[in-house]
Amino acid sequence: MTAGCGGRSDAGRDTTATTTPPPTTTRATPTETATRAAATAGDGEMAAVDESFEQGPGTCALAADPIPDGTWPMVHRDPAGTNASPTANGPTGFPLNERWTMSAVDAQVTFPVADENFVYLVAADPDSDPSVPTAAVLCHDPRRNGEIQWRYKIDAMPIGPPVAAAGLVYVPFGPRDDARVLAIDRTNGELRNAYDLPGRFVGELGTAGTSLVMPSEDAYRVVDARTGEHCWSFTPNQVRDSDRRDRKIRAAAVGDGVAYIGTGYPDGEPTTEIGHLYAVDPSVPGMRWHVPMSGPVGRIAVADGVVVATTGDGVAGFAPRSGEELWTATSDASVRPATLAVSDGVAVYGTRRTLHGLDVSSGEERWSLPFGVRGDVIFVGDVLYAVGRSDPTSQRILLAAVDAASGQLRWQQEIYDPIVDVMAANGYLYSITTDGRLFAFTSI
Repeated sequence: MTAGCGGRSDAGRDTTATTTPPPTTTRATPTETATRAAATAGDGEMAAVDESFEQGPGTCALAADPIPDGTWPMVHRDPAGTNASPTANGPTGFPLNERWTMSAVDAQVTFPVADENFVYLVAADPDSDPSVPTAAVLCHDPRRNGEIQWRYKIDAMPIGPPVAAAGLVYVPFGPRDDARVLAIDRTNGELRNAYDLPGRFVGELGTAGTSLVMPSEDAYRVVDARTGEHCWSFTPNQVRDSDRRDRKIRAAAVGDGVAYIGTGYPDGEPTTEIGHLYAVDPSVPGMRWHVPMSGPVGRIAVADGVVVATTGDGVAGFAPRSGEELWTATSDASVRPATLAVSDGVAVYGTRRTLHGLDVSSGEERWSLPFGVRGDVIFVGDVLYAVGRSDPTSQRILLAAVDAASGQLRWQQEIYDPIVDVMAANGYLYSITTDGRLFAFTSI
């Protein structure tokens, strides 16, 4: 990964665009899960018949390159969606201390991403004066207390967090039904390219090797990150005998050259207990396997030889090559759909009341902690960070650090700002708030 922002630009340079109870774990028998997956498994011939897989003119590899230590280049850190980083990424000694703060007055900020040296996010004010650009992509230098290195201004609203890859920062701008992805040079904040996204954008870009993933509700679309040329796409609604109402894409992850795609009803539509998980291999080309889920898929992560997927009522683990269901863990409380982190054999998910740590290979619960999460959870080495409440009836918001192996609380601090998400890079723990601020924490 190429470090950016600041190499050839003046500080502050502006560039303007024109344009609860423990979960119940069950281990499925090989016979029933193999039959279940095989009944809907895909191969090259089937993909051609049902037209769910479309090959484009571009050539790009869906390969998950190693993510450099100290970086967090995309929303879940890596293409596999693990939310896991090494100890070098952030603080693991306690207590933590606020080192610096960036405040975007009267604006909203996206989830931040980071390369080896800099942090990138988008600040936007939908009610800004007509003479002022709606949004700005910002490059911050954490070594200089968050000093802005450059701004790229644009009169459009961001509809997802940025991605840092191949010397560029990619940012999706809306509206969702007519989205564009801008490719901005990380060294100087200049626009290098812009890609149109057909369909309704889901909200999370991703990269894997030379591929840029731009998912819409109806299609998982992969383009060449260098040129924007269409490489291939997968449309769940084109799978034979599919019900279009429950095949809206909600989550995706990549492992060993295969895309794992989860569907369900879009947010805001009536809740149903229907969802689907697909394994799509562009080398086949087409769908390797497909399994129905107990509900709309919330998050997917691929780690330790298991595809882990959440639904509204639990978590399940699948064999990557066959789609065999290895285990399921159900919870009496509703699972927070965006909460999942997997590292060193532990998968962590949360509900309104409890954090759960499961053994990835078996699905058995290793530990639980009375802590209701809001937002996602992340690993920094052997520390799990989460934002939430230890008492669901309390209004106190806590930033907590948990021992990943045992579930023991190592540190927590009441937070008086409306923090919604955290990530770790450059030795800092970063958090964003609903009122437009970015905090950087380090060990004292």
